Parts: sequence; C-alpha cells; structure tokens
Amino acid sequence: MSPRAALLAAVLLAAGPVSAAVPAPLRVVSARGDVRLFRFETVPWPLQAGAPLGADARFELAPGSLLRLRYATYLDLDAAGPARLAVYSVPSPNGPDAPPRLVVALTRGALLVDGRFQFGRSADIVLALPDRDLTLRPGERFFAVADGGASRLYTPGPPAAAGCPESLAPATPTASAVVPLPGAAPPRARAGVPDVLLGELHHRVRVFVVARDYNEDIGLWPRPAVLGPLLAERLARLPGLEVVAGSGEARFAHEANGALKKGDDAYLKSLARERGARWAVVGNCVAASAPRPGLPPGRWERATAEVRVLDVDDPPGALPLVSESGDTIVARAGRPLELAARQALEAASDQASRYTLWEIEDLLAGRPHAVTLLRLVVEGASKGALEALRRRLDALDSVQRFFRRRYYGHVADFDLMLRRPAGVFDAQWAALPASGGWSFRSLACADPGERRIRAVAPK
Repeated sequence: MSPRAALLAAVLLAAGPVSAAVPAPLRVVSARGDVRLFRFETVPWPLQAGAPLGADARFELAPGSLLRLRYATYLDLDAAGPARLAVYSVPSPNGPDAPPRLVVALTRGALLVDGRFQFGRSADIVLALPDRDLTLRPGERFFAVADGGASRLYTPGPPAAAGCPESLAPATPTASAVVPLPGAAPPRARAGVPDVLLGELHHRVRVFVVARDYNEDIGLWPRPAVLGPLLAERLARLPGLEVVAGSGEARFAHEANGALKKGDDAYLKSLARERGARWAVVGNCVAASAPRPGLPPGRWERATAEVRVLDVDDPPGALPLVSESGDTIVARAGRPLELAARQALEAASDQASRYTLWEIEDLLAGRPHAVTLLRLVVEGASKGALEALRRRLDALDSVQRFFRRRYYGHVADFDLMLRRPAGVFDAQWAALPASGGWSFRSLACADPGERRIRAVAPK
C-alpha cells in the first residue's frame, strides 16, 4: 500500500462509516487464502473477520481462497477464488424510510448462497450477475458461477453413489425460488464450482453446551453432572454439528450458574461466542420433592429439564431457535433422597435432550421449529375421562404441550402443540393401551387440523 493510500485508509477508518455504507448486518465471517479487500474501487483495506463491511466493498480472491460473508445472523454468502465480488447498497424500492437494498455483484468466480438458517426472515438482497439480477428469497441454497460475461446456476443434490461428492443440477430462477431445470443433463466435471466451495455444503455448525443440575431438597449439585454431559455426547454424534471443547463441563456450569438460573441470555451467548460457537445450547435441570395428595411428603421426586438453543449473534430479546423440556416423577421406594433425585434428573435430561436433537436435526436441514397446532375435541369428558386423557397425552413424546381451551356439556376442547408431524401423533395415540380402564374411540372428522374422540368409561 502506498503512503498516500495508507493515510487515506487511516483517516477513513477513524471517521467511521460514511452515508453510503453497506447495511451493518453484512459482515466478514472468515477469509482463507489470498483474499484482498478494496474500498472506493482502488484503496486496499484491512480485512477483519467479524467487522461490518463499509461503503462500496470490493473483493478479489486468488485461486484456492475462500471468503465467508453473513447477512445478519442467518444468510451466508461464500465465495471461492479466483473471483471478483463487489458489495454496495442502493435505495430501497419500498420507500425512503425503508433500509437500503443490498447488492452483491459477482463478475467472476463462484458463489454459494446458503439460506438454510434464514427460516423466513427477511433479507433485501439482490445478486447481480453479468447477465441477470436475482432477488434472493428466504431459504434458498444454490451456486452461482460467473465467467465470460455470462452466468450459470446450480442446485446441490445428493451424491450419485456412496462415497461420492454431491451432484450439481443446472437450475433456473422462478417466481418463488431457484429450482433445478427439468430434464437437464448433469454438468461435466465441477461446472466451475471449486472443490473448496463444494466443501462448504458440509460446513459444520459449532455449538457450545452449558447446563446446570440442582437438587433443591439438599441444596447441592449432583456429581457427576447429568444434563450437560448428556447433551454434549448426543450432539457430538449428530452430522453437521461440531461440539466445541469444554461443552457440558461442570466448570462452565458453575461459572454460568447465575445466568442459567435467571435466563441471562446475553452472558450465555458471550460464553459461547468466546469459544467460536454459532449456537449456544443452554439447559437447566432441577429436582425437588413432589407432593402427592393423601401421601406424606418426601415419597416422590420430580425433575424438570429445560433446554434452549440460542444463536449467539441474535440481538437481545430474540426468541430461541429451539425451546424444549422434559419432566418426570419417580418414587423414592425407601431409597436415599440423592439416589431418587438422580434417577429423576437422568430421566428428565434424557427426555429434554432427545427432543432437542429432533429439533436441531430439522434446523440443520433448513426446516424451522414450526410447532404443529392440533385441536382435540373430546366427547363424554367427565372428570375421570379427563384425568385418563391427560395421562395418555403425557405419555406421547410427539406432544410438546397441551391446553384445555373450553369445557361445555361434557365436551372438552384441547389445543395440542406437537413437536412431531400429526401422522406421528396419530400412530402413537393408536398404539397406547387403555388408561385406568378408560378407552377413547376415534370419530370421523373432515378437518385435517382437528381430531375428535369419545371417552368410553370402564365397565
């Protein structure tokens, strides 16, 4: 860099971003190899991972290099060299009060647009290619290749055979998404997509696990820990995840004890961010005596485990990506309190971790945690029938929560929140035996979002 250019860069860095700056949500995640950043077309600029891009950024990538950009916390734009890429903003067509539109101009090279974790959240971005412009839509995942004043699009497909890399399908933009061209022959070789960019399809999400266990009856933490190690072990076996060092360890649980109790997400996110994680998996599992009507206290132990998945870059107050829980009650049966409490902690942790894994598997596939709401109408709903119904619903792991909405003339309406598809709920419901002598007969119903049953009293 010349002395004059260095002086200009220093002055502009001190002055901060100018009015024509790219919207702050776009930032550099990482750069590998020979990646050069320019501002104002010709001024070399320091490339800092994590820093938001300033005005009129331009990148030049040498062969074999890789640049990762991220819009907000959910849309990744990965470029591989040799490539030339420019980023700038233009006024939004939605009016002067709307945030500026972001333009990503690819004049040469290959780019992967990965919106798996967008989950419907908006991003006003236009991909400018040499021969066309594409407005990016939520959830898209495709390759764009620019060369010789023309461009090509490809969508990733499954491997042609075991042990082979993914296949690429020629694609075209439609009104809703970039989709494979029907009947198009697969491209030869790699269609201009470098191997380093194809490898980004398997870029693993780094997660950090921190969870606490507590026995309220004796005021102690169980040893060894339960929920944290169990989550870390199970998540480590999930393809697409990388569990960072220290996950599930008791020392971090002790350090974050207050934050876990109070739900201080800012601190928990910072703890994960310091270890290079994108998601923080945080949990809290508490055991205490469960009073039962007509029985002396201390006969039963109840444990409740709660697990949440947080995006470490989400703004304060953002909803968790996943929120799950497990609950169990065990009898002491003459055993020491510590043993019964540990059994309850282990059972609740097993439930919560199993449910969390289901949700994370959906997230990695680009499917948001969309709770299915099902209406359940129960005829003949006496007090005994409702108690038997609650026991049946508690036994179904496809049911996350349920609420009684109204009760009239021995007919009860329930709202069921399902963590699994409605078909899984139907199969589990049909497989359950009678509860306390009560059985439930399914009735015909035309509404796919409703189930109607009739309670049959024991004979």
